[in-house]
Amino acid sequence: MKEKKPLTHEITEDVALKIKKIIGGNYQQAALGTIDDTGIPMVTKVIPMNYNDTIYLLISDLSEHTKNLNANPNASLYFAQEETHKIKSNNPRLTLQGKFKKVELKKDDPNFQMLLQNYNKVEPGSKMWGMFADFNFYAFKEKKKIFVEGFGKAYQGNT
Repeated sequence: MKEKKPLTHEITEDVALKIKKIIGGNYQQAALGTIDDTGIPMVTKVIPMNYNDTIYLLISDLSEHTKNLNANPNASLYFAQEETHKIKSNNPRLTLQGKFKKVELKKDDPNFQMLLQNYNKVEPGSKMWGMFADFNFYAFKEKKKIFVEGFGKAYQGNT
């Protein structure tokens, strides 16, 4: 019987650097995948911030995806880089799987203000709406990553 080859490659230092750049902001679009109260996946656009090697979202507790996270913290983050290849499946993308946890900080806490100041660099204008009572930071704890650089170039790693 023939041994099956894995469909993904191990993440090398070179690939890890590419992934770090994507998480650091080198992406065109990012999406959050959550599970709703009926068990059906929901995907929404988000603006992640990587700060001190932690990914944060600044999201409203009133939104559907946040309600989903509070009920089930398991989630995926999807990053799509700019589509430069004519064959769309050859464009790089990254999926992270893990859990989100609400960062319990008061708005006047220096740590909240520091996060907000840095998030405002990623999403200008957030310094104002981030102070609304329903907006909070959620931190992501990664469990697994899949980076597809193009056709036949898939890499996977677990944390």
